[in-house]
Amino acid sequence: MKISVAIDSFIQKIKRKFSDSAAATYTGSYGSAKTGRTHLDKFTEQVRRCFSFGKKRRSYLSRQEKRKKYYGIAAKIGGVLLCSAFTVGIVWSPVARYAKTIEFFWIKNIAIQGCTKVSSADIREIAGLDYMTSMFDVDNEQLRAEFVRQHWVRDARIDKIWPDKISISIEEHTAAALLVQGDPGKEKMVYINKNGKVIAPVVPGDNLDYPVVTGKNTMPEEEREMLYEDAVAFLHLIGRNNPNLPAQLVSEINFDSSEGLIVRLVDYPFPIFFGRGEVKKKYRQLRKVLAVLYKKQRNSVDINHVSFIRMEYYDDKVLVAQSN
Repeated sequence: MKISVAIDSFIQKIKRKFSDSAAATYTGSYGSAKTGRTHLDKFTEQVRRCFSFGKKRRSYLSRQEKRKKYYGIAAKIGGVLLCSAFTVGIVWSPVARYAKTIEFFWIKNIAIQGCTKVSSADIREIAGLDYMTSMFDVDNEQLRAEFVRQHWVRDARIDKIWPDKISISIEEHTAAALLVQGDPGKEKMVYINKNGKVIAPVVPGDNLDYPVVTGKNTMPEEEREMLYEDAVAFLHLIGRNNPNLPAQLVSEINFDSSEGLIVRLVDYPFPIFFGRGEVKKKYRQLRKVLAVLYKKQRNSVDINHVSFIRMEYYDDKVLVAQSN
């Protein structure tokens, strides 16, 4: 709107600049005697058209004619794109084959980061990359899928840094507990994460400073799955590392057909009969009970004299039994 006003003002100035005698020289036979239009009028109209950006020109074509016009334009554009795609498809294959033979695009640097449980040498071997592999032969998604299938690898990211570098970032699982699997006499331990997913088997020399989940395979399948969900929820909660009940304090989470979950602590031998269900509520209650026991106040229960703790006692009460 402001541009149109400025243009009209500019044109008016031009008209005023010309005197009557000068304007007469531009008066000719343009238009009819009835319209009386001059060459100057024609010039000003052309100037307005050139600068009228926001105004749409009125079309006198019928709807059918417009449709034909637009279909014709769309057909031409589609034909050009189709021919271009066909040409690229024909040319790309030999060009790609030739590019793979160019030494400039052969891998010269492989950077691997994020490995603690998995060695960089293992990652390099799984990738199957060497210094004569072309960058064009590296499939990022295929490599990622190969890495994720390995023990301890939670996710992986592969980046191509052209013309000759590959960057591999490994994200590993974090172990939350050890799980005893297998039939009696054939048990083996595996690492599980906080969601209960098996990460990797335990091998000699591995760190065993985690809570151990036992008795899972001695339960009926339906009850076993329910108790396993309770155990995983308990692992989530102790993973918050509350000072009164951190994960490092828990020694064992045992499945028992009559008692449900039985929790044992590292520093104290007494069992904690955790029962079934209501994991969050029992976790909060157990935290409070342990906070009182750790204080060892006079005329109160000494934690060293505790025989057992039963979370499902009576009317939401917790029973702390003493050995004496």
